[in-house]
Amino acid sequence: MATTDPHVELHPEGFFVETPEASFKPFSSGDDDPSTALAPGEPIAMKSRPAIVFFVQMFMANLLQILLPPLNTYIYGSYLHGSAAHVAQIASLQAGAWTLRVFFGVLIDIVPVFGYRRKFWLVAGWLLTIGALLSMACRSFGDPYCDPKDHPGCATARNPNGSLYNLDAPNSVPWFRAPIFFQTLGVMIVQATLDGVLIEYAQRDPISTRGIFQGFTYFFQGIGAVWGRLFLQLFLNGRRYGGYYDWSAGPNTPYFVAIFFSLCAFVPATTLFRDTKNHIKSVPAWFGQLWQLLQNRAVYQLLAFRFLTNLFQSPTGPTVVTWVKHLDLGWANVIPRVPYIPTIILTTKKGRAWNWQKALFIATLVGILLTAFPVLFVVWDVCRNDYFYIILFALAIVSTGMNTLIPGWALVEVAGVGHEATIAAIFATIKDLNVPITTRWRTYMAESFPANLALLDDNHTQNQVGYNWLICLGIQVAGLAFIFLIPSHRQPLLAMKQASKGSIIGGALVIAGYIALFVVDWQQSFKDY
Repeated sequence: MATTDPHVELHPEGFFVETPEASFKPFSSGDDDPSTALAPGEPIAMKSRPAIVFFVQMFMANLLQILLPPLNTYIYGSYLHGSAAHVAQIASLQAGAWTLRVFFGVLIDIVPVFGYRRKFWLVAGWLLTIGALLSMACRSFGDPYCDPKDHPGCATARNPNGSLYNLDAPNSVPWFRAPIFFQTLGVMIVQATLDGVLIEYAQRDPISTRGIFQGFTYFFQGIGAVWGRLFLQLFLNGRRYGGYYDWSAGPNTPYFVAIFFSLCAFVPATTLFRDTKNHIKSVPAWFGQLWQLLQNRAVYQLLAFRFLTNLFQSPTGPTVVTWVKHLDLGWANVIPRVPYIPTIILTTKKGRAWNWQKALFIATLVGILLTAFPVLFVVWDVCRNDYFYIILFALAIVSTGMNTLIPGWALVEVAGVGHEATIAAIFATIKDLNVPITTRWRTYMAESFPANLALLDDNHTQNQVGYNWLICLGIQVAGLAFIFLIPSHRQPLLAMKQASKGSIIGGALVIAGYIALFVVDWQQSFKDY
């Protein structure tokens, strides 16, 4: 097979390896041969210092991403009783920060400091995060707007009694917008850096073990997510935060906790993180290679897979979780995330030889069914038992685990050496840029099937909500067709990448589509700011 990419060395047996300098061996027939790696450098041993430092970084970054955004509701919505507009502005700033992921991914790849590619950005991201968190942790939140523990019913009273309320509490919400934006920006920079490091490390592994390091990474991310949700459930589920308990931590506590975890990541990032020397010879050449990469069929087809599958899996009907009897919403947010962790372990151990298309198709279809049964049973009052609801939703998270890990494996195969953070950022951000489309769809469906969710036992309400859900579930099932955009395994994907002659149209669609979605996302996020 011929190749038009000057950065590809082709082996007679059909394997290839991509590197800016092509300074190491091409693939050999032995899967354990180090030459089957995609990038130069020693493989990272699981118990080595670089691996442990990296896992700590990923754990802390994901914990913060789970712990901090819900504070919009707990603290600024419930505790301070901020206006809907102010709380929405905070959410818009957070979303806007994440849309800058590709821009910083490019900087992380091409702007070295002291000759190193990642360490500066990792440390800078943590410093920005810690500084913003410190400004919020040290600021007094004052008394809550009202405390239902001391004054039951005050949160829903129509005529607030000044003696029971802190009427000045909502006025303090706007001050927090700036530090929240910079805190989110810091976490985003950290995550964009770590995504690039993850691909760089994974590409060093021979084909026989490639994917194991990613599996361990997602495993620690999953634990961090559970820890974040568990903290919110145990310490911010008090009545003054809109929860159920009579006790809770103070509003500054989650920020001090976040600072502690950030420092636990910042110190090893500064002192122990091992970076790689920059090998970018020319910025114009780097952009030229990126353009070639985006024109490669393996790349734009994987991005199309990411965009279309996520777009078609996103539509959902009205939230009926409040219709479930005796359901603790806090635990309902924690327990279903637990099966994600063993799913990652099992898929990493057993699934590296699975057919990617079949595995994703079956897992996604089962996930849709496991979502449909509890939702529709609740809607039409077949079964509104809280255990039934939580258990089936917990089983459905298996699909999420496999849809995280397997596309991540594919991403490592197509990301070019030297473009790791950029391609990872594009891959991740496409999912975020679907949000405006999904929001518009939900608004359209709510207008097409209007329902008063307070009338949960009304037959008309049940039918309106049920029909809404059936249409959305049908769209999710239709979206299964796009799973076949991802190749069945590494070798077909590598063959597709090697055989691709480049498509200007494909590359242009990636860039134009991303820019269009970026503009729509910002317009939707900040139109009412």
